[in-house]
This record gives sequence, structure tokens and C-alpha cells, in this order.
Amino acid sequence: MSVITIAREFASGGIDIGRIIADRLEYDYTDKGLIAEVAQAAGVSEETVEQIDEVGERPVRRFLRELFTPSNVYSLSPEYPPLIWPYVPNSDASSDKSILTQNTFLDRAEYLKILQETISTLAKRGNVVIIGRGSQCILKDQPDTLHVRFVANMENRIDYWIKESGGTQEEAEHVIHEKDQQRQYYLQHNYQESWSDARLYHLVVNTSRFSQNDVADLIVQSLSMIQSKK
Repeated sequence: MSVITIAREFASGGIDIGRIIADRLEYDYTDKGLIAEVAQAAGVSEETVEQIDEVGERPVRRFLRELFTPSNVYSLSPEYPPLIWPYVPNSDASSDKSILTQNTFLDRAEYLKILQETISTLAKRGNVVIIGRGSQCILKDQPDTLHVRFVANMENRIDYWIKESGGTQEEAEHVIHEKDQQRQYYLQHNYQESWSDARLYHLVVNTSRFSQNDVADLIVQSLSMIQSKK
């Protein structure tokens, strides 16, 4: 019953590699999109639950949806689902702080508590790949857990984003810089850790140096090494 957490620079291919790893190991896979769907389906809207059911639930999706019972109903803002909102202050923050709580009763402490409990529960269940959300900090002392971080050369990240979005190089540079800042701030603010600190991870892999399949091989082999030391 093992867990892999993946931290990644934006546009480094981490999500794609995470899915490859999950498929090879037959593990469940969670990213922010899944957690957002689950959060918004937590007794808030029957229509949302039906939409999830229509696309078919993997076991982890059903498990997470059931984790949020109707008694845990929050007034959720569609802009800021509680389990995906990594607030990052910007130049407008001081002028209009009302945006932080608009249409929601879920504050930062509640957000973190729910997220931490959800990730911890998933880890106890095991056999899951968890993308981001500070999982390398939440599960830092968890046994049978492999923490990895993916980085990539800037030119490769720009090419990746342009291919995925159809945007320009200038847009790519702006988005990549902004996303990296957000992720650094998220970990520093919530866990007092540096996102780029290699000591948080078992492995830091430059995905520009290997194919996605080769990176997946490396992670699977590393997990086997951890399991063999039990």
C-alpha cells in the first residue's frame, strides 16, 4: 500500500508522467481537477454529482465523494472551490479583500484542514499517485511514500505550454513565471517550506533529459527500492 507524491514545475510534463505511473502500477490518480469535482459534489448540488457519475467514477473518485457527507455542506464559490484554491496575493489584494471570502464560508484554516485530512486519508488507503497540493509536506513522515519533484529546462517548458495551449512565447513565459511563483508561495505560506528544497524529495528529475516513459520507469523502480527496505 504505497503512495507517490509529485511536485512539478509548471509545464514540465508532471501531470502526464503521473498518469503514466498510475496506469503502470494500477494506482489511483488524483490531481486538483478531481479534488475540485469531489469538493463541489459534497452535498452542494445533485446536478454536479450526476455529472460526475456520467463520466464514470474510478474507485478513488467514489471514495473521495463519500468522504464528504451531506453534513459537511459549505456555501462554495464557483470561482474558488475549497480544495483547489491556493490564494496568492497580488497588487489588487489590499484594495479589495472582500474577494477572499466572497460567496464562501470556507476560510483558509478550514480549507487546509479539509485538504490535509483528505490527502492523509487517501494515503492510508494507499496505492495512489497524488499531484501537488503540498502533499510532500502533508505526508513527509508517512512510511511507504515516495516524494518526487519534476523540473525542466525553460525552453522545453515554453514549448510544452505552447503546444498545449496554442499561445505565444510571451504568454508562455508570463504564465510559467506566475505559476512557479504561486507554487513557491503556497508551500512557503502554508508549510514554511521552500518548494525547491531538494531535501523534501526522494528524487528530483529533470524531465528535459529523459522521455516521459523513462521518467516513469525511474519512479516505479525507486518505489520498488523503498518497498524492498520494509
